[in-house]
Amino acid sequence: MSELQVIVGLAAAGLVGMVYAWSRWQEYRQQRLTRKMIPAQERDILLESRHDHFPVEPRLPADEGDAGGARAPLVSLVPAAAPETRLEYAVVLTGQVTGTALWQALHDSGLVTRGVRWVGQHQGLWVDILMNTTVQFEKVYALMQLTSRAGMVSEARLTLFMDELRGVAAQLGAVVSADDIGAAVQKAQQLERFCQQVDLVVGVNVVFTAIKAPTGTRLMSYLAQEGMVLGDDGVCHIRSQDGTDRFTLMRQDGAPFLGLTLDHETISAITLLFEVGRLVDPVAVFKEVFAVAERIALVLDGQVVDDRGERLGARQAAAIEKQLNQGLSTMETEGIPAGSALALRLFS
Repeated sequence: MSELQVIVGLAAAGLVGMVYAWSRWQEYRQQRLTRKMIPAQERDILLESRHDHFPVEPRLPADEGDAGGARAPLVSLVPAAAPETRLEYAVVLTGQVTGTALWQALHDSGLVTRGVRWVGQHQGLWVDILMNTTVQFEKVYALMQLTSRAGMVSEARLTLFMDELRGVAAQLGAVVSADDIGAAVQKAQQLERFCQQVDLVVGVNVVFTAIKAPTGTRLMSYLAQEGMVLGDDGVCHIRSQDGTDRFTLMRQDGAPFLGLTLDHETISAITLLFEVGRLVDPVAVFKEVFAVAERIALVLDGQVVDDRGERLGARQAAAIEKQLNQGLSTMETEGIPAGSALALRLFS
């Protein structure tokens, strides 16, 4: 075999490897996007095994002298947030209902539970109603979130939800009552307009000339000094102490950083991103992002620019901070401050 054939063979093998890695990345990215579109808290429990997620309630051992041989089971209750009237549509089932009976009725009815919270009060505390809970609740609250990044709930969906729960209530011998659907739709529309106004993703770009563009390895070496970590998603992350993202850094073209190509591939542009509504201190994060971008540009000989490719300097950064503060003021006025539990639910 000639030297040329060997070189061609190795090049072909390398190309196949890169294509395979890229296809695996695209598969992973699609799965990740799907998980984002269907948040974990919106899983449909009726499609899962009864014992996949809820622990069996522990029981006390029987006393040796107890003729009955058993005691009542201990109750395993999970604290829950109270119904949020600004964000959720509530249907209330009034009667003596246990979690076991409720989930059996839901299973029999075929009602889709994805996106619905089931809560009740026990000894003055709001708790999740789980399928293995034998505690009796006088009122069961079925709560459907009115809007999220996935979109706004429709009048037809609310009407169907109400009709389905009438059948569930009849099976449980409970009385059903609900919020007014028309008012709920108006509330959903108001929330949607609010989200469109304040749910912002801010990006700061660093671009490099073709001659001075750094390799992926050189870029990663510097980003490590900034405390950034390359994740399995091909994106670099700066995380808070609780493990959530403060901001991320990715290639401007959206392609992932792949270990196979970092050594010989040059990076023409990068973008630092953060989600305003999900952070308690977005202005401070913007200042941090801008400072990191300037240091990257200084060390790696790039330029900080906005989405139009225009120079982003201190004066432009000050204008962005002003806009951010205006948005944060709007959120405070609406009673949904940035980074709050309510904001995290809205911007999910």
